Amino acid sequence: MTIEIAAVLAIVVLAVVLFATEKLPVDLVALIIMAILVVTGLITAEEGISGFSNSATVTVGAMFIISAALSKTGAVNSLANL
Repeated sequence: MTIEIAAVLAIVVLAVVLFATEKLPVDLVALIIMAILVVTGLITAEEGISGFSNSATVTVGAMFIISAALSKTGAVNSLANL
């Protein structure tokens, strides 16, 4: 096992632990993991930010915004009462 493989495995374990414990928000954990991978040189900066150009990423981000708006306006509570 090379150093790079061991480093990636350690980072993946860290990510799983942080996602499971939810000590930090999920989006923050994802950004931290991406930053760690870029800073350690395991991926390039272009590879690190390339996911933001994917339409699936934009769709998920939009869904987070819509769900937050529905929650803040009380629309979710109205639907739950029905």
